[in-house]
Amino acid sequence: MQAHHPKIIGLGSPLLDMQAEVSEELLAKYGFTTNNTYFATEQHYPLYEELLTLPNFSYVPGGSALNTIRLSRWMLQGEQGDVKFIGSVGKDKFAEMLTEVTQKDSVIPLFDNVDQPTGKCAVLLHNKDRSLVPLIGAAAFLTREYVEKHLDDIKNANVFFSEVYFLYALADLTKFVYQVAYENGVKTCLTLSSVNAVTDLFEPIKSILPYVDFLFGNEEECHKFGQNLGFNGTLEEVLPLIAGTEKKGPRERVVVCTQGKHPTILATKDSIKKIEIVLVDPAKIVDTNSAGDSFCGGFISRLAQGEDLEQAVKDGNYSAAQTIQHEGSTIPKYKPYENN
Repeated sequence: MQAHHPKIIGLGSPLLDMQAEVSEELLAKYGFTTNNTYFATEQHYPLYEELLTLPNFSYVPGGSALNTIRLSRWMLQGEQGDVKFIGSVGKDKFAEMLTEVTQKDSVIPLFDNVDQPTGKCAVLLHNKDRSLVPLIGAAAFLTREYVEKHLDDIKNANVFFSEVYFLYALADLTKFVYQVAYENGVKTCLTLSSVNAVTDLFEPIKSILPYVDFLFGNEEECHKFGQNLGFNGTLEEVLPLIAGTEKKGPRERVVVCTQGKHPTILATKDSIKKIEIVLVDPAKIVDTNSAGDSFCGGFISRLAQGEDLEQAVKDGNYSAAQTIQHEGSTIPKYKPYENN
């Protein structure tokens, strides 16, 4: 039987997002205060076990790229096997939980099991404030040997998507996958992830950029990346310069820049196009943390079906608009556009 190759394939750090309402005593026990991020060390490992015992505990797949891939699957609908994700997890119960909920979102997890704790992020809620405790763990130990087992899926996909965050641990492997995708005519996409990542990982990003067809970021990320490249000026002056940097292959690069409630910008080396967004009633907004990931998901779902970039932006903004009306990166229970 012929393998079902995906329309969309992602690469990144799969994390289990673990959320619970916690007491002030639990925060103090681990030395946490609200509205902060603490990168987990071994002393924090018991926290994840403790969360499992709390009455209001819930969990969903997480990690920026996996969030995008999950939302792309929801927007695409389609067949089983249309959307896949490559990453690595541990050999523990958290890996089983992450695999289960990823499959529940109709994404095929191509997860390697390594001898490290599964990546996760504790989302600690207290009086409407939150603290985050991420542990990258196994997600940083994906091997080229495992990726090579899935090269056919990469070569035959319509769209390949990854995140700058993944370059922290696996820049060389990520570049290899972009080269494979480029050589096989796959539409390649990269999200800039965060302002700090754009600076921390400037050289690895620059190394991968020639193979990137679609570069995503918000206005701060794009402006900072342009500055790092030596481009000064307004955002609208900088974006075409980013698009015009060295590019391999016949496709010209498109920079896709979101600006919150302001128009999304599509930039090539020779053009700027602004696309208005449909605003969400502020009273309905619950959580904007996954808006950028969700936008990318909607955009690439349309990209997998053709090259209507204006509609791709509209789909991206629709996807983000749905996500921000829920807590975390939750997949809506209705089908796309059914709620209009």
